[in-house]
Amino acid sequence: MTRFPGAPAVPVDPARDAPPPGLLTAVLNGGVWLASRTPLRLASVLAWVIAWVWWLVLPIRKRVAVANFRASFPDLPPRPSLLRMMHNLVLSYFEFVQFENVAVTVEGAEGLTGVVVVAGHGGAWDATILGTAEVTPMTIFFRTPSNRWVQALLARLRDEHGVQRLETGATMADGYAALEAGRNVYFVQDQRHNKGPAIPLLGRPARTSLGAAAAVIKTGRPLYGAWQSREGIGKHTIRFERLDFEGDVIASTEAINRWYGEQLRMRPHGWLWLHDRWK
Repeated sequence: MTRFPGAPAVPVDPARDAPPPGLLTAVLNGGVWLASRTPLRLASVLAWVIAWVWWLVLPIRKRVAVANFRASFPDLPPRPSLLRMMHNLVLSYFEFVQFENVAVTVEGAEGLTGVVVVAGHGGAWDATILGTAEVTPMTIFFRTPSNRWVQALLARLRDEHGVQRLETGATMADGYAALEAGRNVYFVQDQRHNKGPAIPLLGRPARTSLGAAAAVIKTGRPLYGAWQSREGIGKHTIRFERLDFEGDVIASTEAINRWYGEQLRMRPHGWLWLHDRWK
């Protein structure tokens, strides 16, 4: 049971959060039912099998991942880290749908209310989102998935655990209202923002949202960085760190990206390398 209650999603759209009717939804729901009852140690073995199949047989987005990794870490071989990335990704889906069997340790968030947080796709991010919302109020900007079934599943689990969703269509004003209500507002810093300026990330220009820096400058609220890491099967940690950056919105966003890059350097295998983040 969540200690902190959630708040309505913004914008409110019940139709968007409802799975489409039909046979495919029934099959997918059956898959979730099966995944939710698979022992996590067995799920870890299956995740390794799928990771190797991805690498050797069905390399979906593998070329993008390898190119991203090599450009960011030219001195590291990509295969070990990318296999660990895929294993983590697959296993995290099992953990997400059986969250009752997952332990999330939240460090540095005691008593946090009404602060701005920058976060990203490190570790098992979906599971750690649920765990964090149980110990500190969470409002987070999300891109609404294009698949209605995926959206319905994510919405249900996030709502059950008290995560307030600011979905596609939400505005900065919605984030400011959440801050005023004492909720911590999270900006997913590692998503490509096509309308944003090119801010260096790991030494290369990346289109980045200015939202987090703008929120701090406008409201005067403290800024925290949050980073997730896998500590074992069904065990995760998310650490909060106070960030103090000075300057205008561009300089502050540059500093945020430098901090984010430092987290990636510590655990390059723990980030999602599958997207065209830098183009």
